[in-house]
Amino acid sequence: MSKSLVSVVAVLAVIVLSGCDLFKGQQPYGPAVQEVSVVLKEWQIIPARLTVKAGKVRFVVKNEGTVDHGFEVEGPGLEEEIDPFPAGRTRTLELDLAPGTYEVYCQVPGHEELGMKGELIVKP
Repeated sequence: MSKSLVSVVAVLAVIVLSGCDLFKGQQPYGPAVQEVSVVLKEWQIIPARLTVKAGKVRFVVKNEGTVDHGFEVEGPGLEEEIDPFPAGRTRTLELDLAPGTYEVYCQVPGHEELGMKGELIVKP
């Protein structure tokens, strides 16, 4: 084995053993998606106030209530929802959000009025 090959192997071994990430800071598969956990219960959305950065956001919404609940995001040029789903289940909603203030609420009739609402602030 030549000295240069031994040197290359030694350098690679040090990188691997040190946990150095050669791709640190790179996003080879596109921009990162922010993930936000939301819980639905009678008669609340937890958290009731969310703040995220503009861009792709994946809402992971769990119904911890005892009846069907849904989740809707409404704001500047956007109205998207997860249809009502049963207790104990989880659904996701992925959106590309622009800066602004949005409403979040359960769109099941009467639930928003009972307190199942909140605010989503999207910062630049």
